[in-house]
Amino acid sequence: MLKPTGIALMALLTLTACGKPDKPTASDEGSGVSSSSVADQSAQTLSCETPVAKSATAAQLLQTYAGKAREETVPGPEGTTESAVVLYPDDPARKVVVTFWDEAKTQVADVRIGRGAVQWSGPGNIRIGSALKAVEAANGKGFDLYGFDWDYGGYAADFKGGTLGLMSGDCVLSLRFAPPESHTGQLTSDIVGDTQVASSNPNMQALQPVIVEMSVGWPSPSAAVE
Repeated sequence: MLKPTGIALMALLTLTACGKPDKPTASDEGSGVSSSSVADQSAQTLSCETPVAKSATAAQLLQTYAGKAREETVPGPEGTTESAVVLYPDDPARKVVVTFWDEAKTQVADVRIGRGAVQWSGPGNIRIGSALKAVEAANGKGFDLYGFDWDYGGYAADFKGGTLGLMSGDCVLSLRFAPPESHTGQLTSDIVGDTQVASSNPNMQALQPVIVEMSVGWPSPSAAVE
């Protein structure tokens, strides 16, 4: 089973010839609650450092966001569920879901926002509700995404060496798209199913899907060792 982070990491492997994200910095190491592990609660930018960085633990988040964070069971990959720390759980505009690779919740997997979390923005000022053309502009070029209507439907698959595939820090960006609410009727067969579709595809351009989920994440420590 793949997390959204895993999909983004597979795409990242194609960027070897085009450059890679920056190496981890010293501020990502160590322990304790600090600006490098838990961002100021007023932060509205989703990045490798905010609102949660790689070195944060569930215990730190629950302490720092006391009264504004709780542990919840959330939907996971392929119909599963997983335990997470949810920041601002009662505020849909700011709600953030933090998942972990380990049961002790000391190794952050991804930091995710979904439908309704409109107060957050990502690189290039993309946000929940941003249309395909806006994401192409932020990326500096077209990219590939998976066809719709399956478990991983609508996820960005390959940023093609664009800006969104080169995050400042050691995390990777994951985006998921869906048809806009105004869309009615059937999707054409060329943009449906387990296949990579260029954002320049005429039917994809006509549809102009929008971002419904955005996350930053890190590979599992065990994968890094391997």
